[in-house]
Amino acid sequence: MDRLRISKRKSSGYGYLIYISFLIAALLLGSVFANSAMAQTRIVVIPLYTEEGREAKDGGKSTLHYRRAMGFIENQLVRHGFEVINPFAKDASEAEYNRVMERAREDSVLASREMCKKYAVDVAYIVWLSVRVKRTSDGYCKARARLDGQGYDSAGRSLGANVSKTFKASRRDCDDAAAEVEKEVGDLVGRKLTAWRDSRAKGSVVTAGSDVSRKSGSTQTEGGVLKRRADPLENLINVRLDGATEYEIAEVFGKVINTVTGVTEAKRYSSSLIPDNPQACFVIWRVRIEDTEPFRLQANVMKMIDDISDAGGEITLKGVPYRYTAAEIDLLKGLRPGDSTTRSIQFVVDRERARDREFSGRHDPYKARQKGDTN
Repeated sequence: MDRLRISKRKSSGYGYLIYISFLIAALLLGSVFANSAMAQTRIVVIPLYTEEGREAKDGGKSTLHYRRAMGFIENQLVRHGFEVINPFAKDASEAEYNRVMERAREDSVLASREMCKKYAVDVAYIVWLSVRVKRTSDGYCKARARLDGQGYDSAGRSLGANVSKTFKASRRDCDDAAAEVEKEVGDLVGRKLTAWRDSRAKGSVVTAGSDVSRKSGSTQTEGGVLKRRADPLENLINVRLDGATEYEIAEVFGKVINTVTGVTEAKRYSSSLIPDNPQACFVIWRVRIEDTEPFRLQANVMKMIDDISDAGGEITLKGVPYRYTAAEIDLLKGLRPGDSTTRSIQFVVDRERARDREFSGRHDPYKARQKGDTN
């Protein structure tokens, strides 16, 4: 009987160990797949389509032609690991869409930033498609499609992935000819953007985080030029401060940017401080982040600014001394987050917000100074 009890205990113990091992393995695999999913680059392909001089807002067949070519570009992007957002599937307002596209004709960088913000993506790829169809003397329809593309990240930085491709086809039916060239030129551009070329001509290829090696001639499913250019820029983001008319405010904010959690390097690129014109004032930094992301960084900056105001302008944070009067940092209590993308964040010195917060008494440097003098 005792032996039977011991054997039962052992079997239940083994079962428990197997269950725990299975649970740990599941958690580890889940974390691996979660990290893989989070590492995907989100991209949207934006049309700037013209055919025979017509604009995108004309609708009709022009939209169908563009969507056909775009679909084959998206096929290749999805195949190579991108998370593709379809602009038409986002129920975007056609009026707003065309307004942005009109502006894009003169400023593609502007369009890419607006579209990255609108569709919440890392990369915007803008394409121009021109299709011409003419009937030949032998009764065939000859179609020619030209597709040009430019890629930008959500900070408006070029990815160096500009392409220009043409394709020709002849068919008895004119619609078939147009469809054929649109399909082929879209697929051609998609394959070109996602083509992977390993820098090593011989030997094996070892993927990051894996012990599995492959011959250099085997298929590589990386995202090609778009992925290679977008990834190094992922940790370089632009930080913009608008509305700071006094140098002291820009100086305090610069100290915060250099010492806030998640920033390893910060460089001030440009600024304009005009005392009587806050709308024309701005300061821009480029920062390198680590173990954080832009939206969390935005929250960390706001927390540090509140801490400085709560201390009345005199505090030491992370070894950096802040020695300012209450008057010099008073407007910082009106600081609020502005527009943000995955590659850029904005802060605005809002004077109306500063006046409103005077009624609440929160983060008031004058109040903090008075409390310190009393103590």
